[in-house]
Amino acid sequence: MPIKEESFRIGSGRYIQGEGYVERVGEEVRRLGNFPLVVGGKTALCATGDGLVSGISQNCDKYEIITHTSTCNDEDAEKLAQLMNEKGYDVVVGVGGGVICDFAKLIGFFSQKPVVNVPTSSATCAAYTPLSVRYTQDGRTVGSKHYPYEVDCVVVDSAIIAKQPPRLLLAGVFDALAKFVEIKQRFREDSDDFPMGLDYAYYMSKYSHTLLKNKTKKCLDDMEKGNITDDVEKLIFTTIGATGVISGIARGSNQTALAHKFYETARFFYPAETRPYLHGEIVGVGLLLQNHYNGEVENNELILELMQKYNMPFRLKDINVPADDKSFEEFFLKICDSSAVNKEDAEEVERFRISLQYLWNLK
Repeated sequence: MPIKEESFRIGSGRYIQGEGYVERVGEEVRRLGNFPLVVGGKTALCATGDGLVSGISQNCDKYEIITHTSTCNDEDAEKLAQLMNEKGYDVVVGVGGGVICDFAKLIGFFSQKPVVNVPTSSATCAAYTPLSVRYTQDGRTVGSKHYPYEVDCVVVDSAIIAKQPPRLLLAGVFDALAKFVEIKQRFREDSDDFPMGLDYAYYMSKYSHTLLKNKTKKCLDDMEKGNITDDVEKLIFTTIGATGVISGIARGSNQTALAHKFYETARFFYPAETRPYLHGEIVGVGLLLQNHYNGEVENNELILELMQKYNMPFRLKDINVPADDKSFEEFFLKICDSSAVNKEDAEEVERFRISLQYLWNLK
């Protein structure tokens, strides 16, 4: 897959993480401006509570908070960008999960203003990555927008993240696990025939993959007991910061394959049906497909164990996608027509068909 962005957008301008850090959002805004427009989801704004408002009000001369309940879409982002310019707001602050963080970046793009993201879950690395996954207002995927610059600041309050339901943590874990498994579909350790930087993305994602496999169970237990251990901090950083670095180094080249194409296809054909489910939850189902395609179906054992223990989707019916012949052909043709499968290679196409059938047969 060709690179989608020439520059290496390796990090954010600043990334800070620790307990009680939501109170420092105002300080970070002041590094960039003085009049923030805060955009968040209902649950996220509630989770950040008085700490967010107190920190901003003490450091900024004016601010406005807007609750956004729709998708990350161009129409709403352009309206809020216009509002920013009309009222003189000079920083976008996104407070919430992946949709809100992507939406804040999109507003920042249209308004040409800096962005501070405050993730309230680790369900994706969206707070950090220099791109936005975009949808129509009714939830149908329209593709990702890559930005030529990084997010200006990410503020992660470990105490807030640690209170997230296991479902959210695991969605982030599955999304992070997919980075290595998807890059591995194309990358070969004994070859130099890949875009510069992809080797670093591969080895970083390999380390993250090992760490997450070894630490996730224990961290879930620690978080349920209210313990924010060093491993919990590391797990949070891995799913948000490290996974975002991997995305930036890969530059959009070969970093996504079958797992994410499965996600995009599910959102495309069944936007209303799949809307209740998180990005990482659907990617997790696609990860089962990806492992099978890579010839490593044994790696699905831990994933399926966690999915079933915490009542997460692992079958098509769990995400409201029918496991019938019609949907099979829809997914098969759509993904074959993407960069995830070389449709000129009959062997690769047949291998994909067999792996897709494995997913369709999961009971």
